[in-house]
Amino acid sequence: MQILVRRSGGFAGLTRGWRIDTDADPDGWSDLVDAVPRAARQPQAPVPDDYVWTITVASTTVRVPGRALDGPLAALVERVRTEGEPD
Repeated sequence: MQILVRRSGGFAGLTRGWRIDTDADPDGWSDLVDAVPRAARQPQAPVPDDYVWTITVASTTVRVPGRALDGPLAALVERVRTEGEPD
């Protein structure tokens, strides 16, 4: 399964991305992937200079403001950034 994480915004407004294919090493990914919400979240008012994280798992994409990135979603993002390749 392909997981793509993009971070945009911040002070400089740059976009960075990371990608990983979990088929090569599927261990430990299922709990993190299950944390990705399948339904849309309530939109939040933008905060100047905050990051926006876009997480795509298979055909599901969610956008999460930086201040709301926590718990299993934060763990998923961190693991993709650590173990994945720059996109």
